[in-house]
Amino acid sequence: MKKTILVAALFAAAFSTSAQAPKLPAGTKFKVVTESNNITSMSMMGQDIELSNGNKLYQNFELKSVSGASYLLSTSITRIASSVSAMGNEQSFDSEDASLKSNPMVAEQLKLLNKQIDYTIENNKVVNTASATGSDLLNTLLTQSNGTSDQAKYFLTLPAAAIKPAHQWSVVDNKPGASTESLFVIAEVTDTDISVNVLTNAKITSTMNQSGMEIKQNTQGTIKLKRIYDAKTGLLKSETGTGGLKGTMNVMGQDAPIDLKVTTKSSVVPM
Repeated sequence: MKKTILVAALFAAAFSTSAQAPKLPAGTKFKVVTESNNITSMSMMGQDIELSNGNKLYQNFELKSVSGASYLLSTSITRIASSVSAMGNEQSFDSEDASLKSNPMVAEQLKLLNKQIDYTIENNKVVNTASATGSDLLNTLLTQSNGTSDQAKYFLTLPAAAIKPAHQWSVVDNKPGASTESLFVIAEVTDTDISVNVLTNAKITSTMNQSGMEIKQNTQGTIKLKRIYDAKTGLLKSETGTGGLKGTMNVMGQDAPIDLKVTTKSSVVPM
């Protein structure tokens, strides 16, 4: 979906807000389960193809330290499950299936498991990781969710005076393979929850390996998210999202126009 003048105007009208430190203390731990489902419609060599792809990602997190408006998060992927359906063929994968450990076709995905990634957040953006490998894994998390996996989203770190309906701010984030422009608006504040609507314009340029085939994706579009935060702690409780991406996909050297419909859902459980 092409970037619109309306979205650009909204970004220009939004004002930035200086983030504060998370309200929760260092040592806070939580688990996150993220589900994403994509339906891709494409035309290749005169044939219309529809591909359905589902992913489920399990992560553990720890807030390791807090210093002013900067804080250090640590995460590791503990489980990956995925399924693909196309042209009457179905395949599924679950990293907990012991029989897959010797399968070279899923070796790259298995390498992601239980690798600790430490990264620093400042003003709602990832500013660095502890290693180049950690940076690669963060990019993998981002592209697996088609640009919707914001690794800075887990804490709402606004000044108390800013937590009110209609308050808004914007964040631009450019990473290798994925760039996003997001407008955040507080929709509702209650005694227990803070609801935030997010409009994200995403551009994805990625390469992934699926069933032994290299697939290159070049797409852009808009994702709408709703996030619910705990009003007392500022910790994310849940996120749901829908959107669409359009562009091209290169499979076995053949470019094909594609239209992706994306749905995502994340749940957060304190440990």
